[in-house]
Amino acid sequence: MLDIAWSELLVVGAVAIIAVGPKDMPKVMHAFGRWVGKMRAFTRDIGTALDKIAAEAEAAQKTNSNASSENNDRP
Repeated sequence: MLDIAWSELLVVGAVAIIAVGPKDMPKVMHAFGRWVGKMRAFTRDIGTALDKIAAEAEAAQKTNSNASSENNDRP
């Protein structure tokens, strides 16, 4: 998805250890994990909302097409 290689991740990790320090790294990783979890939940909620909207639109379209076909059948 992001097209990041393992070697690039190792470089990012090494830079993070140097910049943050090994003492504070667990706190930073915990905060990062929480942030990733929140982003996943957010995207999941958006997907669920879009699926619900699509289902409602499809139901409304079926209802409208059924109503129009019933009106066309009557003389």
